[in-house]
Amino acid sequence: GESLLQAGDTNASFTMGKQGFAALTVVLGGLSWGFGYLGQPHLLIRYMAIRDPDDVKRARTIAILWAIPGITGAFLIGLVALNYFGPDYFKTVDVEQAMPLLATKLLPPFIAGLFISGAVAAMMSTADSQLLVSTSAITEDFIHQFLGKELSNKLLVRLSRITIVILGLFAFGLAIMSQIQGRNIFGVVSYAWSGLGSAFGPVLVLTLWWKKITRQGVIAGLLSGFLSTVIWANVSALQAIITERLASFVIAFIAVIVVSLFYKRTNHA
Repeated sequence: GESLLQAGDTNASFTMGKQGFAALTVVLGGLSWGFGYLGQPHLLIRYMAIRDPDDVKRARTIAILWAIPGITGAFLIGLVALNYFGPDYFKTVDVEQAMPLLATKLLPPFIAGLFISGAVAAMMSTADSQLLVSTSAITEDFIHQFLGKELSNKLLVRLSRITIVILGLFAFGLAIMSQIQGRNIFGVVSYAWSGLGSAFGPVLVLTLWWKKITRQGVIAGLLSGFLSTVIWANVSALQAIITERLASFVIAFIAVIVVSLFYKRTNHA
């Protein structure tokens, strides 16, 4: 109530206190998180593992039933924390600690521990899934299939373990560097989400639903999605217009179509 009013339009408004076109860009920026799911390797393998097309409907229902309370709960945690602690509290405290702070303040220690452990477990589940997919891409897709190296199972397991350790240390280093630079978790996740979603999302969608896509179009989509994310996220003037999550996805989508049509026309000429 009163704390939300003190927080002002920026924190207590769905559009961050903006109106007109600026409000529309805020809403579209929020919805653009959905594009990232199309390019997440650890999520795509779930789709690939579906054995029966009829299971897609069941999977869709389960995903929606989980996503609605999950995302709504995260949103409500922010509002409750803002109302409970007040806006001035988070000027000196990391706002991303809202959930554990609320848990330790409002719940018995044992229950609070369960809630915090559940959140950490969810993070670890995502992290290890991404590590395993990345390791599989390097050892199986690149070394075995692309380079044509025939490796024994024992050597493959050893190589996979070494790769996991190297990737884990690299990710840890990135996390430390992000902390030193003062970047919050939300910003880092948004950056990575945009890069993966824009690089692979448009290519995946058009490969499935557009018959005119070409090899050159796929390469153009991968490169434009990745590069536009890097450029857009590091140019303040572009960031002020709209988030890179939406902009880079649209750019990559257009690049795939334009390049594919160009090479189709060139081949027919």
